[in-house]
Amino acid sequence: MKTTSFFLVALVLVLAGCGGNAAEAPATDGAPGQMFVAEGDYAASHILIAYQGALRAAPHVTRTKEEARARALSLIEQLRDDPSRFEQLAREASDGPSGPQGGRLGTWQRGQMAPAFEAAVDSLAVGAITPVPVETPFGYHVIRRDDLRAPHYGAEAFFIGFQGSPHVPPSVTRTQEAADSLARALQPDVNAETFDAYAEEYNDFGDAAIFLGGLKESDPLPEGLLETLQGLDYGEVGGPVLFPAIGYAFVRRVALEQYAGSHILIAYQGAERAGPEVTRSKEEAYARAKELIARLEQDPSRFAAMAAQYSDGPTAAAGGDLGRWFKGQMIPAFDEALARLQVGQIAPEPVETPFGYHVIRRNAVE
Repeated sequence: MKTTSFFLVALVLVLAGCGGNAAEAPATDGAPGQMFVAEGDYAASHILIAYQGALRAAPHVTRTKEEARARALSLIEQLRDDPSRFEQLAREASDGPSGPQGGRLGTWQRGQMAPAFEAAVDSLAVGAITPVPVETPFGYHVIRRDDLRAPHYGAEAFFIGFQGSPHVPPSVTRTQEAADSLARALQPDVNAETFDAYAEEYNDFGDAAIFLGGLKESDPLPEGLLETLQGLDYGEVGGPVLFPAIGYAFVRRVALEQYAGSHILIAYQGAERAGPEVTRSKEEAYARAKELIARLEQDPSRFAAMAAQYSDGPTAAAGGDLGRWFKGQMIPAFDEALARLQVGQIAPEPVETPFGYHVIRRNAVE
């Protein structure tokens, strides 16, 4: 039951390839990123050396296959002498789209990469670099296995929107130039003390700031956003940062807390996203949720089996497991109920959200 705000939808659509201006970050060292395990089975960085005729090789790539392999070997030799140069060499030499990010590929699930690439990552310890180039249809890769744990920067923001995107509410009629002027006019007065009041008055996507989640260096973020957050201490405010086709954002850095949990959703007729097969009344849904809680008090080990049998949510097949998330990404009533539980404990009362009634168990964050 994670919150699907405008931002979470638009982020996927428009962040890649962003450009634009941002205000300078405050003159402070900020706070280091909080370390969390990112979703996925693998994390790695690479330097791709393509050759003429390789899959997706750009037209300007004219080197031969032999020259590409020799170039990759040369880079490996340089990295043996100084592994700390990996990001620099990736920016200078990689033919892959991750080059400007220091070669960082982020995380991915098993089976999503080319088999030879994934096998090479599997053979490496965290921090190790492949001793020989790894060949795939895209060329030769110099690969470093990365830690699944990565620094995350928590943020919430409010947006001064402008026309030009279907994701911007139709009530927003200002041009980008007008939005830029308004944001610049507000900038001197938006700070830690005034942020919430300005978010309530000026945010074009709600009446409060929007939680952006935990942002990582490998995410395709708007230009200047990560640098702004890295310059902020918790509670401090920066911006405006341009989100192309959306608006100008003022951002506040927040501390992150991670939750994990499972649920059994009992929907009722008329609840949000309830399927046509759901015909029970709201009162019947509450009674069913209460009944399940009573049964789980007798045998908590049956939670997954009962979720698979009774839940109306999409996680039923997974035993109700919702995975991990950052506090603030779920509907508030759900997060608040989970915060009152110990790991392994089941909420003593059904938790109501627009989707129905939930039987909630708090899980350990692994």
